[in-house]
Amino acid sequence: MKWWMKWGITSTLAYLPGGRILHQKMLRRFGELAHISASTRFGNTEILLDMARRWCGGVNRQRVVELGTGWVPAVPTGFGLAGAQVETFDVVPLVTDEIFFETRRLYTGRTGALSVASGTPEKIIRQRLQQIEEAAGFTESCHILGGRYLAPFDTTSLPFDDGEIDLVVSNLVLQCIPKDILPLILAESWRILKPRGIALHRIWMSDEYAPDESSGRNQLEYLKYPEHIWERWFNNSLKHVNRLRATQFLELFSEQGFICRECQRQIDYDSIPHLQQLNIAAPFKHLSLEELATVGINVVLEKNPSWENQPITSTNHECGSKY
Repeated sequence: MKWWMKWGITSTLAYLPGGRILHQKMLRRFGELAHISASTRFGNTEILLDMARRWCGGVNRQRVVELGTGWVPAVPTGFGLAGAQVETFDVVPLVTDEIFFETRRLYTGRTGALSVASGTPEKIIRQRLQQIEEAAGFTESCHILGGRYLAPFDTTSLPFDDGEIDLVVSNLVLQCIPKDILPLILAESWRILKPRGIALHRIWMSDEYAPDESSGRNQLEYLKYPEHIWERWFNNSLKHVNRLRATQFLELFSEQGFICRECQRQIDYDSIPHLQQLNIAAPFKHLSLEELATVGINVVLEKNPSWENQPITSTNHECGSKY
């Protein structure tokens, strides 16, 4: 589908009564939800579990908060099967029981990968999968695994005491949060984490109206729009992208009291020639071409009780498939 068709349909549905329901039906028939087995969210879950294993020693019996459940509950289900007590929050309820059932079915073929990523014996993962086999839906499955699903919920005010949570995670969420709200959510994450607690975030920074070359639009094309045009014509209640770049995210994390312990970057080098010909909008003109072409980051953040800034380690990877 051409990018302008996707933009037009999404923008129209955002202002129609019942537009969100129609949007979900379209995603279910033509979009990512039509082919959940091909969704990157399962692989993303394994990456997050591997990060948690390396930095936290695993997630077994850890209290985990996920920001932004999304349509496909791969992250909370995968973390729950690995032994975490996951409480997952969304500002809008998106998960349906039908999608959860498919997610659960797909995990029956991924127990080995979950085991490797999390360090949890595959036998135990299979046992937990059997425990949720008869769950009537996603909410019940969360309860069986020791967690819960809360949506709609204001994630700037989470129902936890200070320092109560071991780990905060998000997958392809932070780039979709309005810039004025993002600091509040990060501050709340800092508050609920234990001292030296860890936050893991996977962030994708590209034009969501250009998911692939067939759209007729480069994935960094959106950097040409002035802020007022982007906000007025492209952001809406169904799709919002804040366009923050990697260094801006890292600065924001530091401002909210986090030490960045690891930052893996994916850079779309193929798009640099296009960027050189693009009239870059004022908010991004001061950034280098490599910074502009950084389309993905995986970050490991540590809660710093004393708010001391520490050096950031960064690893670059050439752009591959979208997260």
